[in-house]
Amino acid sequence: MGRLIKIQDIDEFSEIKTIPYAAINTEILTNIRNLDEKSEMERFLREILYDPNETPHGPMEIADILTSHVHVRGNKRLAAFVLKGKSFSRVSSRDVTHQFVKLRQIQGLGLMVFGALGNVQDDAQRDFVQIAIDAGCDYLLIDAQDLARLFIAYEKVCPKDGTPYDDTGTCKKGHLRDKGVTLEMEVREKIRYTIVKQKDVSHAGAKRYSAIVLLDRHYPKDVIRTIIQEATEKLRYSNYYRNERVRARWGRTPAHVVWLFIAYDLEDIQNANWICRTCWIDPSLPKDMHPLSLNGNEKLGDIEVFWNDEYKSHKDFFESHFGTKEEVLEAIRPILNEMIKLAREAINYFEKYRREEISEDELILKMQEMEPRVTELYLQSGNIPMPPEDCKDYDQACQNIFATIHDMFLYFSKRGSERWPKQNRDWLMQDTIKRFYNDMERIRFEESRIH
Repeated sequence: MGRLIKIQDIDEFSEIKTIPYAAINTEILTNIRNLDEKSEMERFLREILYDPNETPHGPMEIADILTSHVHVRGNKRLAAFVLKGKSFSRVSSRDVTHQFVKLRQIQGLGLMVFGALGNVQDDAQRDFVQIAIDAGCDYLLIDAQDLARLFIAYEKVCPKDGTPYDDTGTCKKGHLRDKGVTLEMEVREKIRYTIVKQKDVSHAGAKRYSAIVLLDRHYPKDVIRTIIQEATEKLRYSNYYRNERVRARWGRTPAHVVWLFIAYDLEDIQNANWICRTCWIDPSLPKDMHPLSLNGNEKLGDIEVFWNDEYKSHKDFFESHFGTKEEVLEAIRPILNEMIKLAREAINYFEKYRREEISEDELILKMQEMEPRVTELYLQSGNIPMPPEDCKDYDQACQNIFATIHDMFLYFSKRGSERWPKQNRDWLMQDTIKRFYNDMERIRFEESRIH
């Protein structure tokens, strides 16, 4: 206790990660600073926290919001919020320290939060931090920019101008709130997840399993935590082994180490963009047999959890760079066709050279004439959209042959001629030609699978 936390560490505020700092422009920030402390700022926070209980304001008031509806990395906390709205363009120590001191009266307080729309002076920050540390209490300072991100993430204000939405979902500038998609879920629905891949990674000193777990993206963190615990327990007592030798070593011994990689969909798995990674280690396992720590940001009993705070930004990045099957194939075909044509010409010149129909100098000249175009096409291949799952292997096969063809011309480029002597160049070219024909076979095979 007594540490600074990040705003996204509060589970109820986790969606703030979807709004980058760059999304908050001057207009939004100006309008956020004009929010009323009681009727807007405090109300929005209560709605996000699902806490309808209002703290009475007056001389006896200790905190603007005192709530037990806060979870920090899964751990429930009694939290006190001190808020300063538009009436405080600058917040100094004399404006707030008396409120911070009052918070120490609250027994069992686990989190102090100071939220201000105005500019917080250094002395106010100093007193807030010191009082929280003295109280052995975690603390969080939320400035206007983070409040803007938070209120936009939870659709309390308009993402275009930062003004609040009214009851009709319209902001002061006339923009309508996105209605989104209505989801219906069974209240008592059984928690479902799928272990899509389990690997036995045991060695002589420890029985170890690694598994990829796929689950519903609409599950909140508390449900994901339950899944983590269930899946870990299930794998602890698994008796799957990669071979008989490992089976003979461990038999029906429970696992000593279980790793989980949690994903929402196949694209997450393909890109290794995990919601979180977990590691459970049997407390009785000797220390010298322990794997490296995850350096997790949460503990579920003996399970270490590393939540991926960048999941959403990575997801957005991958989605913006992924193409449809049609887009990927249309981007590949012209590059592939031309590069194969140039490769066949290069092979033809090389065979003539080997038959002594042309000299080495003539071969080098021909290769260097074609090399700029090959390099241009090779660089273009780097701009092909990332492929969907059903043509990923075909894309990889094409990328392999692009590299192979580029290698052919590299050996006879100016740099290649200086780097490799004649005998080495000839051997490398012969080996690369073999690789080219193997790559062609692979492309034909993968192409037959995508249609």
